[in-house]
Amino acid sequence: MKILNKIRNPEKYLVDITDKQKFVIGIQVSSNTLKKKFDAFETKQENKVYSPQTVNGIYAKRNILGEYIPDKTRPKEICYKALQWELRDWGGNWHEGVSYVPYKRYPRNFIEPKNVKFTLKSLANGGNILIANYIFKKQGLDKNNLDLIKFIVNLLIEAVGNAEIFPLDSTTEMPVRVIETVNWQILPKGERIYDFVKHGINHVSKSEKIMIQKRVQLLESYFPDKIYKGVDSYTGYLVFYYKNKGLYVFDSIMYGQATYVFDKDWEKVSKLTKKQIIDNNIAKARLIHNNSWKSEVAKLLK
Repeated sequence: MKILNKIRNPEKYLVDITDKQKFVIGIQVSSNTLKKKFDAFETKQENKVYSPQTVNGIYAKRNILGEYIPDKTRPKEICYKALQWELRDWGGNWHEGVSYVPYKRYPRNFIEPKNVKFTLKSLANGGNILIANYIFKKQGLDKNNLDLIKFIVNLLIEAVGNAEIFPLDSTTEMPVRVIETVNWQILPKGERIYDFVKHGINHVSKSEKIMIQKRVQLLESYFPDKIYKGVDSYTGYLVFYYKNKGLYVFDSIMYGQATYVFDKDWEKVSKLTKKQIIDNNIAKARLIHNNSWKSEVAKLLK
């Protein structure tokens, strides 16, 4: 889920994450943004990690430098602030100095820097995604976890204007996008096997499960901007939207069917039958699930 404004309550942005799912926080990022907004550091493993530059704002400063916050449970104490002054005497000569003016304030407690670092992952489409170095699991999140999630989201929004919460694929451990549900059935009908695959339900053969899983994971590896499913999670097609290509890829969860590619009116065509699409030559491309399917997808999405 993409977030565009700083947040107070991270829980409402986790509604599409299941209790057992792991998830991470990050952004898709260009090389230019990476250079302008982040500092790079070499690690002992010879991999680069990235940290938002302190000039980005208060969250970046808290991340690197920490902060002092007033402790209002304790009585105020006397502190001094420096006041620079200049004064001209009767003879026209200027004098200057520094005076220390007393004032009362609450004692300060130092909050250690968060030290959130980010790693860069390459995508199949040639882009990059920057991921924070924390993996969360929705089940069992406590206040400290939620505070950290809020901090990382706001840290990224301060730096680049958006942040995103990505579930991790249970097999590849790669970040993927949340599947959104539309209130109709997409290209009816067919059996949705991928959910069976992911949750270990033995309704198909082992070899079929592996092929289905690899195919969906390949489409996810090109990092679609949106993924949609129909009202019945076990029927029809998934729709993968790739904004930079202007393409909507409809993929059947049944092995042996076909992948349909459209460049407009996806909601309208998603309500049609496959026969209507084929008879009226509506699809931009139709890719059969065979040995050349992977290379055909690459031609469209790379």
